[in-house]
Amino acid sequence: MLIEAFLPQLEKGNCPSPSQSTLALMDLLQKEDASLDEAARLIRLDPILVAKTIKLANSPIYRPSRPIVSLDEALMRIGLQVVVRMALGLTLITEKLPDAPDFDLNRFWSASLLRAIAMQALAKEIGNWPAGEIFIFGLLSEIGSLMMVCTAPEKSIIFNNKGLSFAEQKILEKNEFGFSRHDLTAALMRQWRLPETMVMAIENCSSGTDFELEHASNSAPDRLQTLIRILGAGRSITEWAMSPASDRSLEVLQENIQSWWMNTPHFVTMIHHILAEWRDIAEIFELPHSPPGLENLESIRNTLMRLREDHEDIRNKPLLLVDDQAGDRALLQRTLEPAGYQTLQASTADEAFTIIYKNSPRIILLDWVMPEINGLDLCRRLRREFGPRLYIIILTDHYDQSYAVEALQAGANDYLSKTISRSVLLAKLAVAQQIVEFISSLESNCEKLIHQNNSLQSMAMKDALTGLANRRGADEFLKQHWSNALRSQSILSCIMIDIDYFKQINDQHGHDQGDLVLEAMGKLLLETSRVGDLTARVGGEEFMIVCLQCQLTDAAALAERIRRKAMSMSDKLPPITISAGVAELTEDITDSETLLRAADQALLEAKRNGRNQVICAPKATGSAA
Repeated sequence: MLIEAFLPQLEKGNCPSPSQSTLALMDLLQKEDASLDEAARLIRLDPILVAKTIKLANSPIYRPSRPIVSLDEALMRIGLQVVVRMALGLTLITEKLPDAPDFDLNRFWSASLLRAIAMQALAKEIGNWPAGEIFIFGLLSEIGSLMMVCTAPEKSIIFNNKGLSFAEQKILEKNEFGFSRHDLTAALMRQWRLPETMVMAIENCSSGTDFELEHASNSAPDRLQTLIRILGAGRSITEWAMSPASDRSLEVLQENIQSWWMNTPHFVTMIHHILAEWRDIAEIFELPHSPPGLENLESIRNTLMRLREDHEDIRNKPLLLVDDQAGDRALLQRTLEPAGYQTLQASTADEAFTIIYKNSPRIILLDWVMPEINGLDLCRRLRREFGPRLYIIILTDHYDQSYAVEALQAGANDYLSKTISRSVLLAKLAVAQQIVEFISSLESNCEKLIHQNNSLQSMAMKDALTGLANRRGADEFLKQHWSNALRSQSILSCIMIDIDYFKQINDQHGHDQGDLVLEAMGKLLLETSRVGDLTARVGGEEFMIVCLQCQLTDAAALAERIRRKAMSMSDKLPPITISAGVAELTEDITDSETLLRAADQALLEAKRNGRNQVICAPKATGSAA
């Protein structure tokens, strides 16, 4: 089928589509004289969108210097274009999906948000695209697959072929639909009037970092190339984080990091941003408080930090000499190396960046006069991309106070004449070395504190024995999803599970065996439940599963599978059975505690009836589900 014939089907089916207020905002965006006042009038028609817009303006994406409390302030901070596209994203996220058993909607949007946050973090590093625009672009960059599932739920399994390469997946999609998910994504973005450069990036980003620019005539090629690389990096980071350990390679990741214009410390910082910013941003879009692949992200961050600590000795880092004149570089080299300094050399800006990414020098001696880009412009670019980590000394043939001021204003740490004496140069470099070592120690301490803080937050929400969420984590999860479920009348079910006669296991086999049973039960729940659902240990031998977008019969079937598997969990453990109670959100349930009590009552009935069974709570007529 041609994609042009497919698009009208989306309007007729059960696919997510922009709301009327969002469509009005999109029409407004096309007017040359569109004003923020007119946009504010349209947004105020949707109180939820007002609240979300103010939340976004206060989120880590924008980091305002003071809290923003009014819609007008938020619009001025964010800009009309980003607000309109955020409204589009919110509409698509909150709409229901037809029954597609092989497509996990919660996992899809969580992966989309992870990709969006990673891409906007990368955009901040590069500085060539507004981070807010990149965030929305990343959020919607795989929307084609969702729409394909909406129109043909029975084909949703084709999006679960994790072993296929990018090209193989594309062929499979084309065989089934006549086009790929990215073809449809580009067509939808064009229909929704997103910038043509974004549409072209979707069309040309055929894999992680491959791109074609033959269609880039209407857009600045370097800007399109940048966007394609950001998109490819976002996809790769998301796939890496969500893939099994056996599919991940640290060596490949480190190679990719360099292709994304980053070095390892920058990548570690980006992961810090993802982990730190996820909760606030996810709350806006009513997605889980923890990113998908959380353990993978924390693992690679910790591994890279250890590698950095093991291998990065600032005192042994080489100096980088950047000068287009080979003779001047050689003269500096002869001055520095006898004093114990190692040197690397670059004659152009591109060579300098390549060396910085590969070797991570911290002190740069930079010539003022160079072809293509002068020393001041290169200094500004280095400072923008690497921040205060680099100590930059600008060298010139003729010392002048006005030039010195100009160099310092461009971001240089010092300004020296090439004719400076050897002793003064070495003294200046000794001071530079001390400052770099101090900054490095601050970075290391900051990273350790962030890591410790994240670990403490994670520990506070987890059960130490099973690794599942604890009661506090379960309460936070329900608090996050409850209001959304009531407002959108989403399906939500709860399973309460209790290990039968667990006290006898402890008494007869000892508490060590009892702990092993609890650990095995936790593992069984994680393996059996769906991605995006919450599994928690909420008491001694009591467990809970909160099932999003899951009706009572499906939750009961899940509980029954767990019950059957529990009876043959391990030959090395005492035999066990479980009892389970299942309840579903209905019209007469107004708070999460009522739902939990309903599931608890069903669990008690299962125990009274002889245990080792699943009982469903009565479902009131006319329920929200």
